Amino acid sequence: MDGVLVLWDVDHTLVDVDGLGREAYDLAFLRRFGRPVEHQPPMAGRTDRAIAADMLRRNGVAVTEPHLEALREGAEAALDELAHLLPTRGRALPGAAEALSALAGRAGQTLLTGNVRRIAEVKLVPFGLTAHLDLDAGAYGWSHEVRAELVAIARANARARFDRHFAKVVLVGDTPEDVGAALHGGAGVVAVATGRYGAGELERAGAHVVLADLADTQRVLDAIRTAAR
Repeated sequence: MDGVLVLWDVDHTLVDVDGLGREAYDLAFLRRFGRPVEHQPPMAGRTDRAIAADMLRRNGVAVTEPHLEALREGAEAALDELAHLLPTRGRALPGAAEALSALAGRAGQTLLTGNVRRIAEVKLVPFGLTAHLDLDAGAYGWSHEVRAELVAIARANARARFDRHFAKVVLVGDTPEDVGAALHGGAGVVAVATGRYGAGELERAGAHVVLADLADTQRVLDAIRTAAR
């Protein structure tokens, strides 16, 4: 798979953190604005920037850059405080560590996630999932509200980081938004039905390959090869 760049989603693709990310944003909102979140924005497949703007809007707070930055910084701090809960409440999804390890040395690997980088890192580190990922090459959810725009950002960051051109890019994710982002960005896509969406929904979204999960490492490698063609 020389010349292939694999972009991994985080939540419900590599890990399940039992809602701690949402709890961090709720705590940040409470601390910054002095009242609890009453109207929750949808989160699946969206970028943190879009979620934060929606949270402000739905709860009667002006969507300004200072408010957005305060919410981001507060969520990062809150998740740092909650991180001790990750080993007991969260888990690496079956096969995630093995897939990352199997691709090491065969393909470039980084993240394309709706998470802010710090939040993504905090979620992955307790489960040993960053060893084979170059986080500096990735694209994160504060760069743009629209997830589809992150593919081009990841391509550019990976090219600069690795000082090479990747002929093929494959995104691995669990939502129709992941699939749409990959297709919009001209990338192959392997969808895993480990989140809230079933295999049929992911197939209808246009995923090149759909897997039930990452548990079978050889099937994961084969799926990435297929999506990279």
